[in-house]
Amino acid sequence: MKRLLLGLFIQVLLSVPLAAAELPAGAVKYLPQLVASQRAIWPDAPLPSFLAAQIEQESCISLKHSKCWNPRAELKTSRENGIGLGQFTRAYRADGSIRFDKISELAAAHKSLAGWTWAKRYDPAYQLTAIVEMDKGIYTRQRSAATLRDRLSFTLSAYNGGEGGVLQDRRLCANTRGCDSTKWAGNVERTSLKQKVAVKGYGKSFFAINREYVTNVLDVRRPKYDPFFRATPND
Repeated sequence: MKRLLLGLFIQVLLSVPLAAAELPAGAVKYLPQLVASQRAIWPDAPLPSFLAAQIEQESCISLKHSKCWNPRAELKTSRENGIGLGQFTRAYRADGSIRFDKISELAAAHKSLAGWTWAKRYDPAYQLTAIVEMDKGIYTRQRSAATLRDRLSFTLSAYNGGEGGVLQDRRLCANTRGCDSTKWAGNVERTSLKQKVAVKGYGKSFFAINREYVTNVLDVRRPKYDPFFRATPND
């Protein structure tokens, strides 16, 4: 299956030279494996090209940066350490002890990730599988959305800012006159309890970062990856 997908991917690269030219170097290397993981784990994912766009959003300071689509992309602060293509986080308490470890959490929750440990945190196969598993899990828990795109928008907001945050935002929308809590654009995207003052070290507020995340993934970054997810063994 992976060999077939790789062959199809090469065919797509040749048929859409403009899209291929726009791809980060790491994407050319890891996209076939991401497509294989998506089809094995979440074959009916809506707009599956969002997965590739999300990796770009998480790892690429620019499309030419050395850490773009790089499993060793890393964001490290005194409070947390984000790793790889999906920025899987280990967070620390003030005394340096571990508050939570997303890798351990995912390994315990999914058979496809059994054996993934912090020592293997840079393994691209685990990282690509984890992105699909995480998004599928969050998407499954986003209920009462008006459309698949609204549900996917809630999913991305939750991936970036936490599922509890999305629930709060939707409740606030439901209690706001004229706001439809089943819809993202123009509705839930405008209502939030997230901080709206720029945070030191980030340059933006957590509200702005979260809303920009959804837009960047679905509208800005995703289109160039769409052809590679549309190819099927029957094409």
